[in-house]
Amino acid sequence: MVKRKKPESSSDDHDDAGYEEESDSSSVDVEDMSSCDGEGTGNRRITRRSTRVQTRATKALSLQRQTPVKSPKSNGSQSAESSDSDQSGPVDDPKPPNAKRKRPITTEIIMSDSVDALAPTVNGKKHGLSDSESVASAFQEIKEKRRSKVVATDTLGSLVELKCPVPGCDSLGHITGKFMKHRTITGCPLYHNMTAEECKLRQEDKEKTKLKESQMTDLSRKNLRQSSPARLQQQKKYSIQELRRARKERTQEQKEKNRNHREEFHKSREPLLNGLTSQYDLDLFREAQNRASEEMERENECQLMDGNLKKIEFGRFELDTWYSSPYPEEYARLPKLYICEFCLKYMKSTTILRRHTAKCIWRHPPGDEIYRKGNISVFEVDGKKNKIYCQNLCLLAKLFLDHKTLYYDVEPFLFYVMTENDTTGCHILGYFSKEKNSFLNYNVSCILTLPQYMRQGYGKMLIDFSYLLSKREEKIGSPEKPLSDLGLISYRSYWKGVVLKYLDKFDGREISIKDISQETAINPYDIVSTLQSLSMLKYWKGKHLVLKRQDLIDEYLDAERKRAKGNKVIEPASLKWTAHIVET
Repeated sequence: MVKRKKPESSSDDHDDAGYEEESDSSSVDVEDMSSCDGEGTGNRRITRRSTRVQTRATKALSLQRQTPVKSPKSNGSQSAESSDSDQSGPVDDPKPPNAKRKRPITTEIIMSDSVDALAPTVNGKKHGLSDSESVASAFQEIKEKRRSKVVATDTLGSLVELKCPVPGCDSLGHITGKFMKHRTITGCPLYHNMTAEECKLRQEDKEKTKLKESQMTDLSRKNLRQSSPARLQQQKKYSIQELRRARKERTQEQKEKNRNHREEFHKSREPLLNGLTSQYDLDLFREAQNRASEEMERENECQLMDGNLKKIEFGRFELDTWYSSPYPEEYARLPKLYICEFCLKYMKSTTILRRHTAKCIWRHPPGDEIYRKGNISVFEVDGKKNKIYCQNLCLLAKLFLDHKTLYYDVEPFLFYVMTENDTTGCHILGYFSKEKNSFLNYNVSCILTLPQYMRQGYGKMLIDFSYLLSKREEKIGSPEKPLSDLGLISYRSYWKGVVLKYLDKFDGREISIKDISQETAINPYDIVSTLQSLSMLKYWKGKHLVLKRQDLIDEYLDAERKRAKGNKVIEPASLKWTAHIVET
C-alpha cells in the first residue's frame, strides 16, 4: 500500500529519513500491513530487516572513512557532482538548497526503496547523531563517492591520447618531417611506405634545396644580364616534357611486387607509386600530400582529439554535432569534418574542400524535381540509382538523429530532399525517406530538418508533403514508429492543426474517425491519440464522443492568422508527380 504522509518527529518513520532529506515537499512510504494475530511475526520480520539494513549502512560508513575519495574541482558554472542517473550526460548546475523538487510518485517509490536498502531503523544511531542524520550522511557520502568516480572516469577518458590507427604504427614521426607525432592516416609515415627517419631526412634535404634556390634568386637579382622570365619558364616546360617522355613503363617484376604488396597490406598501406608516373609528377604529388597533411595538423593542433567528431563545416555554416555517425575511421577520428553541401562528399581539411568546390559541378540533388513553389523545391532521389549520395545523406543525418540505423542499405528507399534555391544553387533544408513498398503503409521512414533551419516551419512542410504524396497514392499513411522526441513533437503539432481545421469546417452532428482519416490521409490511430491529448475524446454511455471544443479551435486559428505572413505551406497544385508502380 502506497500513501503520502507528512513528516513526523516519531522514530517509526525513520526508514525514509534519507529520502526526506532529499525531498522537502513530500515523502512516500511503503507500509508493511499485517493482521493483529500475526503481530509478533511481523515484528520479528521488521527487526531482521532493520538489522540487515543497519549492517549495510555501517559497512558503507566505515568504507567511506577508510578510503576517502577527493572530488575534482568544478569548472565554471558546472558542478563537480552529477546525479546517478546522469552519469553519461552533462553536469547540471546545482540548485539552491531551499528549492523544492517535485517528482512523480513512481519515481519516488523507486527512490524510497533504494533508501530503505541503506537506511538503519531505530537502533541505528551512530556518533551521537539522530537516525535521520546518520542515514542522510551515509547516503550522501555514498552518492559523493559514486559521483567522484564518474567524474574521474570522464576526466581520464578525455585525457587519453589517440594513436595512429595503422596496424603496427607507434604514432611517432610525421610524413612532413616537422612533427614528432601523428594521430591520423594522412600523417603516418608507415602508411606511405616510409619510416620516420626517412621523412625527417627528406625534410632536411628539402630545406637545404630551398636555401640554395633562395641564394641563387638573390644572385640573379644582382646580375644585370639574365634571361627573361618567359624564356626560363619555356626551358622548364621543355625539361619537364623530356622527363615525362623518358619515363619507362612498369616492368613485370614491378607489377608483381605491387600485386604482392596490395595482397599483403590491403588498405592499411598506400599502393606503391614508383614507376607509375614520372619522377617530377611523383614529387609534385608528394608535395601536395605534405601540404595537406601539415595544414590538417595545424588546424587540429589546438583542438582536443578524443576520437569523436565534434563539428562539421556544411556550406556557409559550422554545425556542432549531436551524436556520432559511422563515417570511416580516418574521418570519424577528426574533430572537424568538411562536407560539400551539394554532393555531400566528406573531406578532411578546408584545402581539400576548397579544391573540391572549385571542381564540383553539382548544384542540386540528383534525381527529379517534383515540386517547386517560389524558392522551395523538392527532389526525389532513388537510393538504387544514386547510392553514394543517399549513403552520404544518411551519414550526415545520423549526426543529428539518435535512433537512426540505416546507413548503407539505401536501395529499397526513396529520398525526398527539400532545398532552398538561390543564384549559387539548391541548398538542402531537410529530407525524409520512405520505403518503395511498405507493407504497413509507412509514408516516412526517417525525417530530418538540418539544425540551422529548425524552428522555421520546414519540418511541418516536410510532414505535409509526405501526406500529400499519400493522398496522391490514395493510401492512409503514418510515420514509422517509434518516433524520436523532436519528431513526436513535430508530428503532434501537425496532427493537431489538421484535426482542428477539419472540425472547424465540420457542421454535422455525427462524425467518424474513418471519415477524418480518408479526408486527411492520417492513420486513425494517430487521430485518436491526438484527440486524447487534446481532451476531446470521451466515453459516455457505451459510445465514444468527440467533443468539439470551440475555444481550443478559435485559439489555434487566431495563432495561425498571426503568423500567416511568414507561414510556410505546401501547395498541392505545384506537385508534378505520379505514384510509383512497384513490381511484385
